[in-house]
Amino acid sequence: MAILDLNDSKKVAAYQKFVREDPRGQVTQDPLWGELKANWGHVYVYHETDGKIDTVLTVLTVEAVPGKLLGYAGRGPIGDVTNIQLIRSMIDEALEALPDNVFLIRLDPEVSYSDALNTAYQEAGFTTRNRAVKNMHGNIQPRKNVVLYYDGRGEGASPITNEVELMTHFKRDYRNQIRRAAKDGVTVTSGDTQSDIEAFFDTYVMMAAAQGITHRPISYFLKMQELWQGTGLFKVFLAHYEGQVIASGIGFSYGDEIWYMYAGSNRQYAKHYGPYAVQWEMLKWGLSLGKIEYDFGGVGDFVPEDGLYKFKHGFAYHDPHAEYIGELDWVVDESGYQQYIAQFN
Repeated sequence: MAILDLNDSKKVAAYQKFVREDPRGQVTQDPLWGELKANWGHVYVYHETDGKIDTVLTVLTVEAVPGKLLGYAGRGPIGDVTNIQLIRSMIDEALEALPDNVFLIRLDPEVSYSDALNTAYQEAGFTTRNRAVKNMHGNIQPRKNVVLYYDGRGEGASPITNEVELMTHFKRDYRNQIRRAAKDGVTVTSGDTQSDIEAFFDTYVMMAAAQGITHRPISYFLKMQELWQGTGLFKVFLAHYEGQVIASGIGFSYGDEIWYMYAGSNRQYAKHYGPYAVQWEMLKWGLSLGKIEYDFGGVGDFVPEDGLYKFKHGFAYHDPHAEYIGELDWVVDESGYQQYIAQFN
């Protein structure tokens, strides 16, 4: 068990290699994510067996209640999360390196919910936040996600090995809309340049305005592009129609998964189905890399009335719903924790 020394380039490379190549690897556990979150503190804990990293815990810290820090391991740890004794020891290691005013270490690994795992963490002293949290925004990361499984899961599904099989995996009207976009002259490009980010951001702002929600500043995405450019782990997809970028998406490739993380669209061009064309190209990217999962991101619930689910489900209607374990909270300061949790009640 050790804390990663960011000045040790060899060990940093080994840490990143594990996070990027482990089947359950996640971009939010990469030290680059700590660089992206420039206003957050960070500590990187790793465990080795026979000199090889087999578990990592990236914890970023931010003031979440006055004078007290939340320690958040986004989509972490990466490793065997059923080994709760190991995870507890890694938390202790992190706390030794973090400031004394941390009130909470929060884990939310991308592992399926089960009563057994939930109970095991509770019995080990964790506070778990999953099925009792009814609001999608009651957790930092959504617990319910729409996922397409290239290896063929769910009733009526079969392994997807080529683009024809991928296309026929979608609902019929989705296939028609992808073809309609192509017939109308919509083309999709992908890249990782500053100009790609600038074009994405225009549609991202449009979408946020249309939905009445806030959005991140362009500086955040430009920093993202700067950090991941040339890695092959990050791509910006842009749908073009008659000289206009009408839809966009940003995806990350880590472990066995593509994570569709951000999107944008110009509703003036909705009839040309730019978002469907973007998804088609992003899903083909995952297929070309031999991925097992394509994560469309979170939904409020697995019901047609949920707008996010309604769009995403059509691509993955054969696939089982992905319900994750949720937040596993190791409470250090109960008063700070209660003050924090009250914000979500």
